[in-house]
Amino acid sequence: MPRPVFAVVFGSLLYLLAGCSTGGSGVDQRQTKQLKVLFCNVKSGTFIDANRDAVLSVGDSVSYRLAVARLSGAVQGCEKPNGSFYGLEEVVERRVLDGETVFLTHAQGTLTFKDGNIQTRSLGSLQLSALGTPSQESGSMKLPLGDLFPSNHGATLIGQGGAFSGYVGSADFVSDTPPYALLKLHSQFGS
Repeated sequence: MPRPVFAVVFGSLLYLLAGCSTGGSGVDQRQTKQLKVLFCNVKSGTFIDANRDAVLSVGDSVSYRLAVARLSGAVQGCEKPNGSFYGLEEVVERRVLDGETVFLTHAQGTLTFKDGNIQTRSLGSLQLSALGTPSQESGSMKLPLGDLFPSNHGATLIGQGGAFSGYVGSADFVSDTPPYALLKLHSQFGS
């Protein structure tokens, strides 16, 4: 490499490193939103039996719609749900842990609110109780809320318009009564 080109590349690298070490990259200057969302109740559930054996197994899917409450000054609990969560979980593995069957899933969903939507993606899990176990081929099924959130897990987030346009982040889904998610969203653009 000729010396002038080396000097330019080396100088650019030093400038870039100096900017990153002093916060010049804009990371600390981005807008941040933190939200808490309660999963209140199951509005509908559907079993998609890919191999037509009437049993939840690898390759099958469960879709559902939940009522959710995004906590704010006016909404402090599930008494006044103010949004929905549309979820789809495809089973990728079946495990038996302490005598309980757990299905590991590729999970994706969309939180919808009046002021915008947020897409979620994660590795999730389902733990179907006797009430939630499918007994026929594809079709609607009853899903207890606890079966959808048997354990804590994380997710990635992408804002999809409205107040969440241009935001990305992560969420912690917490198995509780009711289950909830703590969302941390960061603007992809500086303030």
